[in-house]
Amino acid sequence: MQNLTHDHINALLPPRPDNSHKMTFGHVLNIAGSIHYRGAAYLSSISALRVGAGYVTLASSPSVCDSVSALTPNVVTLPLLTQMTAKYDNNAPNTDLLATQIQTARWQTIDLQAIDKMAVLQLDDKLNQASVISIGSGLSIGQSTDQLSVNFSRSRNYLDNSSLGNNKHHNSDSDDLSVPNGNSEFFYALLTQLQANPNPVIFDADALNFISRLLHPGNIATTSITLPKHSIITPHPKELSRLLNLDVSEIQAKRVHYTNMAAKQLNAVVVLKGKHTVISDGEQVFINPTGNSALAKAGTGDVLTGMIAGFCAQGVSPIDAACLGVYLHGLAGDIAAEDLSQYGMLASDLLNYIPRAILQVLSV
Repeated sequence: MQNLTHDHINALLPPRPDNSHKMTFGHVLNIAGSIHYRGAAYLSSISALRVGAGYVTLASSPSVCDSVSALTPNVVTLPLLTQMTAKYDNNAPNTDLLATQIQTARWQTIDLQAIDKMAVLQLDDKLNQASVISIGSGLSIGQSTDQLSVNFSRSRNYLDNSSLGNNKHHNSDSDDLSVPNGNSEFFYALLTQLQANPNPVIFDADALNFISRLLHPGNIATTSITLPKHSIITPHPKELSRLLNLDVSEIQAKRVHYTNMAAKQLNAVVVLKGKHTVISDGEQVFINPTGNSALAKAGTGDVLTGMIAGFCAQGVSPIDAACLGVYLHGLAGDIAAEDLSQYGMLASDLLNYIPRAILQVLSV
């Protein structure tokens, strides 16, 4: 077990040859963001560029891509195919038409920006071209509570029994609404497609929650899944507790032990976030000394994911990229807190302090 140091991190930084072009420093394919978490897509994309990646493509729903494009000209976007869903409009006006016509008039097809599983076909070339793939920041895969779809069995029953002008069977909007799978089918198709991919893949946030559901359906460990060969996962303690099917308190009491266990079980580099973040590939274990409570804010984890991806894009190994990302992420938070306080720093502020953290390490 080793503590990360300035000297160690300095030695891991990838070279920046003068005779280079953007692809010398790699291509990050970032699959991130959803209708309520557009900022996560922005933060994880820009942070990859801030650590030196040459090119970042954000693949997401059209609304997320539009939002990120409005914020920055630095990220290439790939809008993905989204699912269409139907919603019964209880407020549609009554008319003296045939019942079937009324029924049709009251159904609306709406696009809630959940990514369709067929979007994997759109990604085929990009998956092969990318130096590294990051998945999950703000993607709303595991818990699609930001979307509603129709419970068709109840809705059909209503239509079969309804009469002109009679709404008594439809007393509330929630009667015929339920939470759908959201991006789950897309993620499963993507995970299948990535099995033979030789490049690093970073799983964060809801990607980890979906993996947990595959590993422990109904909280019973019965499903066996394989992550791509060079995977990195970046869980906080609650996410690791879901992956290992253990209580958070147990994880926190033995952080090094369970990080190492997860790395061996999943054959991946594991970054257990928190005070003194633990990094393990199942053999080597590193403890990070940098960081402070300013990083305990929404969005800072997305920045970390992008930083690790950015270093992987430059040819750094998964374990070394994780060490670089974690250390510099914490150091950027330390420098930012000196200027802005631990209270006032935002995840978006952190982006501007990444270069200062790198300069401090280079000065050793």
